Amino acid sequence: MHSVMADQGASNVLREYRKGNWTVHETLVLISAKKMDEERRMKRGGDSGEGRSRPAELRWKWVEDYCWRHGCLRSQNQCNDKWDNLMRDYKKVRDYERRLAESGDGEENSYWKLEKHDRKERNLPSNMVMEIYDALVEVVEKRGVQRVSAGSASNTSALAVDKAMASVQPSLPPLLQYHSSDPTPTPTLPLPPAPPPPPPPTLPQSQPLPTLDVDSSDSDTSEHSQSQAKRRRRGEGTSSASNNSHEVGSAISKSASIIAEALQACEEKEERRHRDLLTMQERRLKIEESRIEINREAINGLVDAINKLSSSILALVSNRTPAAPK
Repeated sequence: MHSVMADQGASNVLREYRKGNWTVHETLVLISAKKMDEERRMKRGGDSGEGRSRPAELRWKWVEDYCWRHGCLRSQNQCNDKWDNLMRDYKKVRDYERRLAESGDGEENSYWKLEKHDRKERNLPSNMVMEIYDALVEVVEKRGVQRVSAGSASNTSALAVDKAMASVQPSLPPLLQYHSSDPTPTPTLPLPPAPPPPPPPTLPQSQPLPTLDVDSSDSDTSEHSQSQAKRRRRGEGTSSASNNSHEVGSAISKSASIIAEALQACEEKEERRHRDLLTMQERRLKIEESRIEINREAINGLVDAINKLSSSILALVSNRTPAAPK
């Protein structure tokens, strides 16, 4: 048994890890720990976006604590190495079974019906247990489903962002109306109502009515002024729309920069907290090692003192014992 120090919760305990081959129970506990750790990380990643940013050392420390609570007395390094071996053997068996299913060789050549020497000849693991394989299948398949669901959730969030962006677009001024049949939208303005004609002047009946000559230049001038008014209104509507869109775009870019700065600050704070935690653990380990060394030296000194005292007592007794008569 190998004694090392480990931190569990808020107290230091002396753990004696088990060596040797892994039992089926210990392997199943390790698989269950990895399954719980994967669910915990996916849940934390969906809530705050930092589920997978934790160091691997802390994750395997969590796995060790879980295994220790369920009777699997293994260290985090042992759990890590065992998990790598399990995944390697699992992939070999899975690929072999898939090749059999594709070639249609039948169930007589299945891995579970082969002897150990036949498995070794096919470069397959010789001691894979069906119960362990089924547990690994459940963990791997669930991990794939969670990744797919995370991707669909990201697509859904992107669609929600697009909808929110569309909702904040400025509405066009009411004077601009677009025709859907035109290939390029052309703003049209309603024409102002024509003024009523002035009443004819009343003249005495004895005087003949004067003839009115209509000058064509007046009509040209009125049409020119109306076209200028249309252009002015059209330009005002377009400028107001462009100003509104520019203000909304600047507000969105400013909000995005603020959010990015906040996320970066949170990540830096989390990294500092992890570094402080690792430093604290290292200090605890050094303090405990120095305490053990001091206790060992004190015990050795006490043993030496007891040996010297016993030697002195034996020497004193031998000097006081009278010599035997000749």
